[in-house]
Amino acid sequence: MPSRSRFTPLLQCILAAAILCPVSSLTIAQSDSQQTEMEKLIALSERPFSTMENPYEIIADWPNLPAGRSWGAAIGLIPDNTGGLWMLFRSDPPINYINTDGEFEKSFGSGLIVQAHGFCMDHDGNLWAGDSGSFGDDPTTQGRGFQIHKFNQDGDLLMSLGRAGVSEAGEDTFIGPTACAVAPNGNIIIADGHWPRPSTAQQDGDRLVEITPAGEFVRSVGKLGAGPGEFMGPHALAFAADNRLFVADRSNNRIQIFDADLNFLDEWRHFGRPSGVNVLADGTLVVADSESGSAIPGPAAAPEGGPEGVPRNPGVQKGIRIGNTSGALHYFIPGTRPEGLAADDQGNIFAGWTGRCEASPSGGCLQKWVLK
Repeated sequence: MPSRSRFTPLLQCILAAAILCPVSSLTIAQSDSQQTEMEKLIALSERPFSTMENPYEIIADWPNLPAGRSWGAAIGLIPDNTGGLWMLFRSDPPINYINTDGEFEKSFGSGLIVQAHGFCMDHDGNLWAGDSGSFGDDPTTQGRGFQIHKFNQDGDLLMSLGRAGVSEAGEDTFIGPTACAVAPNGNIIIADGHWPRPSTAQQDGDRLVEITPAGEFVRSVGKLGAGPGEFMGPHALAFAADNRLFVADRSNNRIQIFDADLNFLDEWRHFGRPSGVNVLADGTLVVADSESGSAIPGPAAAPEGGPEGVPRNPGVQKGIRIGNTSGALHYFIPGTRPEGLAADDQGNIFAGWTGRCEASPSGGCLQKWVLK
């Protein structure tokens, strides 16, 4: 997402109306110095190297995009444990199955989704695809978005939840779904509340929503905030084998951990600013950081300040962190910036980029990392 501003609030005030914001030359010099230090932190976030152990390497030119198709952001990824995966794509058609050789075998869902976000598979093999709606005020998407759609693997649309074009935290509406995961009881947990969001959207109410496989509302948990069990743009979800739920609470720069009843247990900040989170059966925890150091919009209550586009979580390095659900951190893959993320029990890590895909050695927005 493009940067809006790197100026501190003081510098913005100076540049916009010096006579209304009188400061001394010493204060200006101090502000310049602070800006220089911020630029150093941003550079640290962007550095493509690390001394942490990295046992992974990328497969170049994988997958093979069909003729006539163009890359869109690879935001939702579900491995099938054969080396292939289902992918939710910000392009038409949005839902695709890619086999282990990188060939597209199935594609469907054209014309339905405004902004793909959130992808999971229920116990019956059905695919749940989220649509967070437009990130800003866009009259071309009016009356569309802010929904969850349920498909079978043949591409039949089984159900659509939420009211198209309505961004509210209700029992039959969503602010903007960003992720989903299947709870131990088979219900679907949905992360609701993307930043940025349109001015017409509800500006608070960030939460987790529980629904049945039939689409019935069960409950919602949480609200906008930085406290335990509160959220700012919950962006990814993953259940561990012990039924704990790991939530990428992205705009709070943390992972929150809940029990099976969605009671708060803990928060971790040493996995970066999490855009994606995945947990394997053996307790391996994989976390993608695509935003640390980036100057992007956010909620007014965010730790770095309001929505001017200030650098988020500066100094923390973008990349993929691999640890386990005990909290240990083992490996780090630098030089990548995925938002979509998944891993499988064969040791593959799938990373989906949402911008600047031309810089990826995979040849597009989807990367496959394998053990060396």
